[in-house]
Amino acid sequence: MFTNPINLVFEKLTQQLDEPKWLQQKRQQALKNYQDFGLPTRKSELWKYTDVKRLERLEPVTDIAGSVSVPFLGNDPSVNEASQYKKGADPIKKEEMFLFTINSELPKDTTILNIAEVDESSSYKLQTDKERVFVELNMAMLNSGFELSIPANSELKLHIQYQQVSADWENIRTIINVGQNSTLDLTESYDYDCRINHVAIINAEDNTTLKLQSHKLLAKTAALIHYSKINCAKNVNIQQCTINNNAYLSHTIQDVDFNGEHCHFKTSSINVTYDSCHIAENIQTNHNVGNCKSEVIKRSLATDKGQVAINAKAVVSIGADGSDIAQSLKNILLSDDAKIYSRPELEINTDDVIAAHGSTIGELDDLSLTYLRSRGIPKEQAKFMLIESFLQDANIFKTEDFLDRIEL
Repeated sequence: MFTNPINLVFEKLTQQLDEPKWLQQKRQQALKNYQDFGLPTRKSELWKYTDVKRLERLEPVTDIAGSVSVPFLGNDPSVNEASQYKKGADPIKKEEMFLFTINSELPKDTTILNIAEVDESSSYKLQTDKERVFVELNMAMLNSGFELSIPANSELKLHIQYQQVSADWENIRTIINVGQNSTLDLTESYDYDCRINHVAIINAEDNTTLKLQSHKLLAKTAALIHYSKINCAKNVNIQQCTINNNAYLSHTIQDVDFNGEHCHFKTSSINVTYDSCHIAENIQTNHNVGNCKSEVIKRSLATDKGQVAINAKAVVSIGADGSDIAQSLKNILLSDDAKIYSRPELEINTDDVIAAHGSTIGELDDLSLTYLRSRGIPKEQAKFMLIESFLQDANIFKTEDFLDRIEL
């Protein structure tokens, strides 16, 4: 998928699709952009510590999802009433790449469209560069996707499972629009042994509240390329927590744009790698206007020959006075062969700013370990207790099962 044969794959894919001419043209332009950019190299800031060639050494997929059922709201008015989607209601089959579980009543006038039906003028526009070249590949090779629109003054609690439904790469694009004064509680997860290139866009209108959770609990053979873009209007409050565990290669880039004042974005993540697994997390918060706050908390752990690369950047534009930025990146190495790269970064172009950032890389604290062992706690149990305490810093939602499914 990543070298010369892509032209043949692209031609075969487009011949099979029945879609608008404008979308075909966007695919062709995206393919040209991808080929012009080329794959990221070690000179690319967000890929400096990522071995892109791992994508060409992947093992065959071992776990392919069967046919599943998901709710579809777009063209069937009979299922648009909230009464059709009480908690625990059976979903309606439409697409097999997405498994939706609605954990609240579905707001009236909520709609979901196939990605091919989305408005051409607005929903496909993303700024790309060599760092974000896989966004172009996602557009060129797009398999499936949806646009979910939540009306104003409503609440929705939703879980989306992204399925691996074939032995090939799944190129998925999702767009979620959250209306004014609305609340979205969204949890996303991915199939264990996936090969997914996911582009996700969230547009949050004025006075919205978002609770976002992402569970990337992956096999040591899995590959996930994830680009996320959040556009914030005015007075948007976002809390986000991500769990990254293993994967042959998991690479994430997230851009968060503050386009209106009085937004608050708080994000946390834990990254745990074993064997020769590789996780890279990159986030950039763009303070385009003033009086917005961003908080970034990252806790990472690597052992065996595992590798974690973390990059957190905040950009404050000219005139964005009153911006408040905090970045805390803490990392622990548990073996001599493990590697962690950690970089907080600030680009400030105005004067009236509060900014703090820090990064540490070290080992488990020997003094704390000795203290626990002096109280009769076995060494391995004492290590586990320290690791668990370290990772709990990122548990911003204070959930009791935060670490239950992670391989520690």
